[in-house]
Amino acid sequence: MNEFLKDDQSIESQFRSIVLFGRNVATYKFALAHSLLDLSQQDKTFVSLEELSPIFAKYMLEHVQSGKRQITSQSSQFINALHLYDEDKITWDQLMFVTERKGFNNVIDAFHNLFEGEITSPFYEKSVQGKKLGISLTDSIYLLNESLHFSNLANEIEGRWNLVESAWTERNPNLIVNYDIDSEELFFLKSMTAERYMNSHFRINLTPVRKSLNGYQKGKCFYCYRKISIDSGLEDTCDVDHFIPLSIQYSTDKDLTLNGVWNLVLCCKECNRGEENGKFARVPVRLLLDRLFKRNEYLINSNHPLKETILMITGNNSKMRKHFIEGIYNHAASIKKTTWEPKKCFDNAF
Repeated sequence: MNEFLKDDQSIESQFRSIVLFGRNVATYKFALAHSLLDLSQQDKTFVSLEELSPIFAKYMLEHVQSGKRQITSQSSQFINALHLYDEDKITWDQLMFVTERKGFNNVIDAFHNLFEGEITSPFYEKSVQGKKLGISLTDSIYLLNESLHFSNLANEIEGRWNLVESAWTERNPNLIVNYDIDSEELFFLKSMTAERYMNSHFRINLTPVRKSLNGYQKGKCFYCYRKISIDSGLEDTCDVDHFIPLSIQYSTDKDLTLNGVWNLVLCCKECNRGEENGKFARVPVRLLLDRLFKRNEYLINSNHPLKETILMITGNNSKMRKHFIEGIYNHAASIKKTTWEPKKCFDNAF
């Protein structure tokens, strides 16, 4: 995670680092992140817990209704209240009473915490106005609202949230995350437990791949660093590209796992399939392989479940992982020339 912010302390990267790398024992952080994005569009600095509660609970309810785990502990009064409300056993006012008193016990204090300490530009501070507890929004959250990357952030939160809750629900560290080219969704296959279904699997969809990868690339094209969008149907909506082309798989009987997350990158249309210098099925120059390794290390520093998938496929330590991708790259280079690179870069790095 240090590398993610090492040379980039931008507001966008600090917010993304909270979503991608912060400590997780519950998904409350994701609901609070969503709430802050909503609040950044209002002209109000102090927000009481009473005012924050309905926004926060709305996002938590959406995910509780999915049936997936939202906490690592056995029980939570707040989560129990969300379930009771969803089952029409308590009223909205009763849920708000519990949310205000139990929903923020740890998340407000811990939101800005990363494994190595806090971010340098917090998005709020704990505050009291009159007798009301709450938070005071800082300039950082309003600057984030003005960012060109703002429109992507809610989707990135959802992508990360979907992965974490799925990992906690299945509680199986050996599940491999797969990619469906047609739907552009990440998924895994779960074994059937009933005896008559032994050796069978059913598919569990996780999240659209753009939502889950964009934050690790800081909202930029993998190749030229141009700003990209993960919303569908826009001029700058990004493509999903296989860094080492899938066609390389046809050169060997060995499964190269080229459809794995480790080999997927988001890029602009110009780099992927532009008329002048599109990559198409070409193999990139070796310098870009180092960038792929760096991006994958970002994924590994973010627990559940992409980390586990990449470790199982590419290796348990950085030396093994580098050896793995270099081996496949060298195989690809023996078949196709490694000459492709973008004509222009729009930023320094991600």
